[in-house]
Amino acid sequence: MTYSRRAVAGVWLHVIDVDLNDARVRVAPALAARGPGSAESLRSFVHRLRPTAAVNGTYFDKRTLRPVGDIVVGGKVLNFGGMGTAIAFTHDGVDFIRLPKSRRVDWSDHRAALAAGPLLVWDGFAKPRPGGEGFGDPAVFARAAPRTAVAVTKANHLLLVTTIRGASLGQLAGALRALGAQYAVNLDGGASAGMWCAGRMIRSPGRALTNVLCVYVTAGPAGDDPPRPPRGLDWRGGHPPRKSLRLSGHGLEVSAKLPRFWSGRESVALHSNRPLPEGYVVSVSLDEHVVAVAAVTPAELPVDLTGLPAGKHVLSLHLLDGDKKVVASVRRIFRPEVWPAAPVG
Repeated sequence: MTYSRRAVAGVWLHVIDVDLNDARVRVAPALAARGPGSAESLRSFVHRLRPTAAVNGTYFDKRTLRPVGDIVVGGKVLNFGGMGTAIAFTHDGVDFIRLPKSRRVDWSDHRAALAAGPLLVWDGFAKPRPGGEGFGDPAVFARAAPRTAVAVTKANHLLLVTTIRGASLGQLAGALRALGAQYAVNLDGGASAGMWCAGRMIRSPGRALTNVLCVYVTAGPAGDDPPRPPRGLDWRGGHPPRKSLRLSGHGLEVSAKLPRFWSGRESVALHSNRPLPEGYVVSVSLDEHVVAVAAVTPAELPVDLTGLPAGKHVLSLHLLDGDKKVVASVRRIFRPEVWPAAPVG
């Protein structure tokens, strides 16, 4: 992770560059200590959560202190907003998602998400679209305002930026594109604009905050399995929940959320009514070949569905006891499909 202060496309920025290819990096939003409807200073957030870096998060109602965007932490929706564009993190990469207005969506594919807006960069093109995401506050559209934004490059570098001087949405979008952003979204700004990096307050907000976006760098190996490139998804036309299968045996109830699309790199999400006993495992098989095994729940098991030939295939789940005997099993027949397009307009 690096920090720099620079002028980019005529806009002066504080820039934090985080390499998401490093497995030690984790990114997640956080709510104020007492949850939605409360606030605390950025310094208090940092003291409590101990992130390596942090910026202010999404907008919030100054009267009720409730955030206006969806906030997902640990796979759970901590705040529903129903507007804007979200940056969201899966087990294998980053998504930028156009959200439907005032409708709840299924976040089960994502371990963390933060919705704000407007959208600034989509698929490498600067596309600030302030009129289509539900934002009505004139301050959002000001010609020159303090701003914060989050972006991801094609090479999976997370960019956290705050402006040093005021900038318009268009100017900020152009600067982020010049930095190599593949996707980017505007966060809260004005008096909320704030940034912390490696023990230093880069920009102190002028008010207490209800939510922040944090970067954590943990100890351990960097890893050698880089995430997929970032992708843009459009859920405004609908985003139905994932299908589920259940396995029951020996007092265990195991539920498995299946891949949403039978193509690409997807996952099977496992949950159980109690911890798996010692020696018990849940295995996932594709056409009778074991592709993933979990000895603890909850678990997110990756399944590679790329390159499957046309025709029917079988995804099977088995619950095995300590003697490796099958306690319960279930299967789903599917056909490979093409990943759906995600238009911006």
